[in-house]
Parts: sequence; structure tokens; C-alpha cells
Amino acid sequence: MSLRNFHVDSNVTDADLLTRSDGLLKNFVASFRQAAANGHFSFGGITLQDLDLNRVHGIVTEIDSRRLFYACGEDESPHYAMQSLYESRKSIMEASKGVWANPSCEVLVQEISATLSKYCTAAERLAAKGGDMWSVDRMEFMMVMTDMRLSVWLLVAALQKKLGSIIRPRNLPADLVNLVSVGEV
Repeated sequence: MSLRNFHVDSNVTDADLLTRSDGLLKNFVASFRQAAANGHFSFGGITLQDLDLNRVHGIVTEIDSRRLFYACGEDESPHYAMQSLYESRKSIMEASKGVWANPSCEVLVQEISATLSKYCTAAERLAAKGGDMWSVDRMEFMMVMTDMRLSVWLLVAALQKKLGSIIRPRNLPADLVNLVSVGEV
């Protein structure tokens, strides 16, 4: 550390110090979590490895990277939407297998799987009917997909609230994050 750029201010309050150190503390905690998730943190003979964190990150990435969960509209084809939904559900179910160290993360991931299954069944009933672009069934299908997206993103926002900044999905709607953070959901 260079003392040349070091500045002492006698007017700094405890609150100012806490505010300034908040970013440093968050970075330290995030680094610790990353090290523990990858098994690079050891304390004596014990090596910490948080496989749950890796699983949750993989599940959130699966959701965040699929157009099905963040892009919707009138051009949405039921056939391709359902194909993506099946693939996503399968991938999430595969990632959630095994014993979880963190039961609350497990419950949230189980809820994501149950939500996908519920809306998958509802959409299958509508998708089987077909119809043209503006048919009542097509509009109903789009509403089922919209409800599914909202339900899944609310659960992802709950995971983010629980795990902190380590979960940063790019497509998570900010309004849902705000609802979850203030406890309105």
C-alpha cells in the first residue's frame, strides 16, 4: 500500500466508514463464496466445497439463457416454445438431483421444477389444439407462457435474495426483484 495516496479525514463518522467498507465486504464475501463453490477454500484439514451453489448457478443460467423465459410475443410458436420448455425442465431436474446441503435452496429449486411441470401440462393441453396465429387458443397459450415466466422469475428472484450477488441473471425483471426484496411476494 502506498502512503502517498493515503488520506486521513477526521470528520469521518462510523456510518461513513461502514458505507465505504460495504463494497469491500461484499467483494470479500463473493470471493469466499466463489472459492468455496469450487472447493478452493480449506481450513486446516477441512476443505469447503459448496456444490449447492454451483447447482443453483447452473439452474439459474439455464433459465436465463433460454429465450423461452425472457422473450415472448405474438411470434412465439407453441411447437418451439414447448420443445424449449421440455429441454429446460429436463436440464433443471438433472441438476437438482442428489443430496442438498442447503434445504431452503433445494425447496426453491423443487418449486421451480414443479412450476415448470404445472405450466408444461397446461400448455400441452392448449398446444395440441393448434389454430392460427390469432386464434383464441394461441392467445391462451401465450398467457400460460407469460404466467409460467412470471412464476419462474419470482422463484429466481427469491434465490437471488437468499444467495446474494453471486446469482446475477441478466434477464431477471427488476420489478420482480424489488417485489421479492420488500417481501410483497
